[in-house]
Amino acid sequence: MTRRRLHALAALLAFAAPVLAGPAPAPAPAPKPKLAVVISVDGLSYARLESYHPLYTAGLKRLLDEGFVERAARYGHLNTETGPGHASLGTGAPPRVTGIVLNSWFEQGEGGALRNVYCTDQKDASGKKIAGPGNLRVPTLGDRLVEKFPAARVVSVSAKDRGAIFLAGKNPAHAVYWWDGETGRFQTSAAYKPSAAEAAIVKRYDDTQAGGFLPARLGLVWDRLPEPAGVPGAKPVPTAVPLSVIARYQLPVHGVGFPHDLSTYGRIPAGGPYGYFGGIYRSPFIDVLTADLAIAFLNDPALRLGQGDAPDLLAISFSGHDPVSHDYGDESDEARDALRRLDLQIGRVLDALDAAFPKGTVLVALSADHGFPMMPEVAKALDKDAKGGRLETGRDTLNNDRERLNRLLDDTLCLDRSARVVGAMDGWNLFYSRASFPFRTVAGACGPAGSPVTAADVDRVLPGVVRQAWGEEVEDVVLVSQQKAWPDTPTLAFVRNDFDAERSGDAFVIPRWGVQSSYNPGRGSMHGTQYEYDIHVPLVFWGAVKAGASNAATAPYDLAPTVGRWLGVALPDAVGKPLDLPQ
Repeated sequence: MTRRRLHALAALLAFAAPVLAGPAPAPAPAPKPKLAVVISVDGLSYARLESYHPLYTAGLKRLLDEGFVERAARYGHLNTETGPGHASLGTGAPPRVTGIVLNSWFEQGEGGALRNVYCTDQKDASGKKIAGPGNLRVPTLGDRLVEKFPAARVVSVSAKDRGAIFLAGKNPAHAVYWWDGETGRFQTSAAYKPSAAEAAIVKRYDDTQAGGFLPARLGLVWDRLPEPAGVPGAKPVPTAVPLSVIARYQLPVHGVGFPHDLSTYGRIPAGGPYGYFGGIYRSPFIDVLTADLAIAFLNDPALRLGQGDAPDLLAISFSGHDPVSHDYGDESDEARDALRRLDLQIGRVLDALDAAFPKGTVLVALSADHGFPMMPEVAKALDKDAKGGRLETGRDTLNNDRERLNRLLDDTLCLDRSARVVGAMDGWNLFYSRASFPFRTVAGACGPAGSPVTAADVDRVLPGVVRQAWGEEVEDVVLVSQQKAWPDTPTLAFVRNDFDAERSGDAFVIPRWGVQSSYNPGRGSMHGTQYEYDIHVPLVFWGAVKAGASNAATAPYDLAPTVGRWLGVALPDAVGKPLDLPQ
């Protein structure tokens, strides 16, 4: 073959090679964006959410109308509080697994004295106390997500540290931010090391919209939103309990009745930082700031949350409804206005998601950490046959019930009245002064002075003393020392789900219906029981699901496993189960 023919053949083969090999492979498709958004509304019962449905115009309306609603989601643990509830939502497990049994509990400190432990207390490398996830015993959904997809991002924002921390988890790479009531800015702690891009978002927000900018942005007055326009033939919009009935039982930190002056907060002490920033925290306006920051994360072009190679998680805990309900009552006009305003803020978040993500690439899951009861005095004012009451344990109560209990135990056990057998009470848990055992009797009905009194002696008399003094308020006293012999009853199931051998103290006091453990005498509201008003909360999924509803028995513990399955993540520590959502 001549050289010319060889060149011609080579050219022909080069031309034909792509044809012989087939078409070139198509470029790999760009990764499909995927974002899960977990929203917690602090203190929102299902009954309250549904009762005000006709008032909603934005986010809550869309979630209820367009989402899949689990109508029968109930917690299964006692001490339904913010810390335990958020830990359950973050992990899919009750307090017996998470270890977050209360907002705060008591442990033996140096010298044996009881030491108060707030649920997010931990120490940094220097031994300084900081807020973090150190007390959480198991990983969260966010932790498992990053474990499986190292490129995934977890962002969590809230007014409360415990709300943000327990929805995020233990991984220090998470971006976790909460409100600082002293500076009016969002902060994190040394427990977390967010990326430079995430930290820049928060700094930019703090430097341009928070802190000293808030009076101009939000004003100094909280007035109620205008009432919705009536529709001919429609049912009347739901209203709150009238001020004439409820006012005397409120803790009016912003004064009685609208409009409320936010700058006066602190004239009536209620705990926490005082002044204008404290006033913002105990109002619906704190939810505006939480939504602001969440949307800043969603809209940041450098972060591109939910747009990367791995799925991301955004957690938002809206806190405003909780302090308003504590101070003014869940049945108040103030709490009603707080939910109407929250509806608008959730609407802003959903609008931001609509603008940034194609249909089917976002799953929103909404629930709550606990519900709220009606204040017992208001219930009595509305119905003379209403049951309920208070166990007064707050510092503002002269001769509160914990002090009365100690005096009764001293008398029963023949101790000097200065003895403090029960060193502390938090939620429905009693903690003995174990460092002082054995106490010594005084001479009298029990015989000569000096006989030892041990924890076993306290266990022997405590249930009878409590029933005799508080029989109308207390259903039972459950001793931790008898834990292995606890009977299998519905009430004890709530106690078991809240029990942690290191953190639950020495006894559980089981309240009757309508009874609150109260931090203020005769005013305000408190949650934490095993009853319907505290345990029945919303569980709603929106976005990558079809609209609908179910009356099947579910639990808020199901939220994390359900979102996890959508993200492709398993939660081996969860007690809840993934729900089959309509696609």
